[in-house]
Amino acid sequence: MIDATDTDDGPFMRPLTDDEVRAWVPHGRPTYEEWDDALDSERLTFPGRAQGNCTVLYRDGQPEQIGYWGVTAD
Repeated sequence: MIDATDTDDGPFMRPLTDDEVRAWVPHGRPTYEEWDDALDSERLTFPGRAQGNCTVLYRDGQPEQIGYWGVTAD
């Protein structure tokens, strides 16, 4: 895990910054459904090889899950 503002080459798991989250969900508290839709519609891109991203997902305004996505090194 690295800091959200550190974008050096991987391998890493990096949380999104607040600005990155608000780019695809303006209210800043994405639900699972909004995150899944952003991945399917390619508003959220996949990072490079051996890299991953993550973000907190909310239900009823409360943190409930963490969404992870990325590319393996194999």
